Amino acid sequence: MDNHKLIVDSVVVRFGEKTVLSGGYITSETGMVTGLLGRNGAGKSCMFRALMGGLRVENVMVSIDGKPVDRRIIGKSIKYLPQGRLIPEGMKLHRAFDLYGVNYWSFVDFSPKFSRHYDSPVYELSGGEARLAELYLVLMSDTPFYILDEPFTQVDPVNIDQVKALIRERSKDHGIIVTDHNYEALTSVADNLFVIADGYTSPVRCREDLVRHGYLR
Repeated sequence: MDNHKLIVDSVVVRFGEKTVLSGGYITSETGMVTGLLGRNGAGKSCMFRALMGGLRVENVMVSIDGKPVDRRIIGKSIKYLPQGRLIPEGMKLHRAFDLYGVNYWSFVDFSPKFSRHYDSPVYELSGGEARLAELYLVLMSDTPFYILDEPFTQVDPVNIDQVKALIRERSKDHGIIVTDHNYEALTSVADNLFVIADGYTSPVRCREDLVRHGYLR
């Protein structure tokens, strides 16, 4: 896959009198995993929802390879794993894979226990099982960029290393942005880091940057 660069810039999110983001910014390049850190309520999910068109905001600019992205068809360039549920509770698992154009049986190779869930509606899965299926579904989709919001949440600890390995493997040909409260898992898989604090995004070059922005003590 050719190299591509995603830039999300000038994200402004306000709810009434409250300003969540004044200068949201992040970049992603194919071949890299970019981590986004921030305390609860800092605006990480808001920025993702803004660029994907799921949140009406005051301003957001999205470009790939220097060209503005039509956010009405942004799903052709970026697949997004939201913090909440991706697959509707009543949808059968194999149907979700069909819609995303991902081979279900390759997922069974990744996690053999899902061989018995081909016809299972999502509500029959545990939270961790559903999250693992959704994560695989997004990462195996045919787009240059992926955004993963809390991919390690609810995932069984025994599967964390497997998830990190999949993210690393897919990042060889794709750009991946990840945010998660599991600091150790996120920083171990990320090639570079950003942090959101006080409405702005800043690059992280050393641990002291995270202390200065109030993320670490």
